[in-house]
Amino acid sequence: MPLRRDYATGRFGQMHYRYAKPDAPTGKRPLLMFHMSPYSSFIYEIFAGEMGRDRLAIAIDTPGFGASDPTPSAPEIGDYAGAMEDVMDVLGLRDVDVMGYHTGCKIAMELALRRPTAIHRLINVSAAVYTEAELASQRAAYGPEELADDGSTYANWWKSRGRWHMKEVSKQAHADLFAIRVANTSISWWGHNAAFNYQAAVALPKVKHSILILNPTADDLATMTVRAKPLLKNPASRIQDLPGWAHGFLDVKTTEAAKIVRDFLDA
Repeated sequence: MPLRRDYATGRFGQMHYRYAKPDAPTGKRPLLMFHMSPYSSFIYEIFAGEMGRDRLAIAIDTPGFGASDPTPSAPEIGDYAGAMEDVMDVLGLRDVDVMGYHTGCKIAMELALRRPTAIHRLINVSAAVYTEAELASQRAAYGPEELADDGSTYANWWKSRGRWHMKEVSKQAHADLFAIRVANTSISWWGHNAAFNYQAAVALPKVKHSILILNPTADDLATMTVRAKPLLKNPASRIQDLPGWAHGFLDVKTTEAAKIVRDFLDA
């Protein structure tokens, strides 16, 4: 389905979102999608169009990313979830499924805890269940970074672009993501910082909803994701490995990914 764009005004200002929907109502719950850091709802552009064939599919830019206004200071996941609540209220959404990707997973979990009756099912792409050593390493790797005068910071980002991505991702797609990556560099680390401050190992056992955790096995969080299994309390929750998949699978494996998501949400 063709993708459209719009804004909703919330507590931090304007929230930009992409959406697709069928020509006629199908009775299926809307799907809200939250992206990974430091990108935007662009990562869902193709996937949202596919999911929009039979339901309203909305991918939202987290505050400070994409075209959404930033928070006034470094936020926590609760701030991001609150902003998503605002979008739900503006759009009158009271019964939805949610999907999160990396940082977006934590937003989805917090939203489910805040609005347990409005959220039905969750799809999480990976689960960051870190050891203390891993968390310290992540903080060091994804903290604030000063831009070098010679442009080498950008060059290093470009050179590392394909490390965790599927080999089928095109150079143009990498360029599009790079353009998003280098926007708002002074605060682009805020998303990771909020994610690192929110412990999945604490939140997951509190979520009583049915959760499907997709685990792309070539993803940088594949090892951590396996640790989430004993934390899932709903008997219908599970982890599904995606052998050989990595970042970019929503574009490269769109049909396959959409079938997995639909089968779970519509069961």
